[in-house]
Amino acid sequence: MKKSTLLKAFGLLSLLFVFAACNKYEEGSNFSLLTAKARISNTWTISQITFTSGSSSTTDTSTTGTVIVNKDGTWSSTITYQVFGQPVTSTDSGTWQFNDDKTQVIMTDDSGDVTTATIIKLKNKELSLETTDSNGNTTRTDYTGA
Repeated sequence: MKKSTLLKAFGLLSLLFVFAACNKYEEGSNFSLLTAKARISNTWTISQITFTSGSSSTTDTSTTGTVIVNKDGTWSSTITYQVFGQPVTSTDSGTWQFNDDKTQVIMTDDSGDVTTATIIKLKNKELSLETTDSNGNTTRTDYTGA
């Protein structure tokens, strides 16, 4: 009886370690009952944007806006940012899809421009995406969900 209980406990503990080690997203949950599509489909509000060039980072909290990601593969956004101290609002829309292993989201706007972002965090109410330009500079955008 004790041996059986010990084996069950060991088996359960082993499964927990396997699930804890299999984290697809750098800062994401180890386990979720929701699919990646269900988690990314939300109205996302920008909380901050961090630009990194080499060893220098700058955080922008003045850019505001929302990105609506729909389960049907469409998205729309309204973003307000500062240009020479004046607010400029930009609206956009298009389609989205995951890459094969769901570690990146590929967003194509209505004019055909494609942006591929690596998913750093994907939780029910938290999303962090990172893009890298041709010079190796990264832009991380953190969102909070509705």
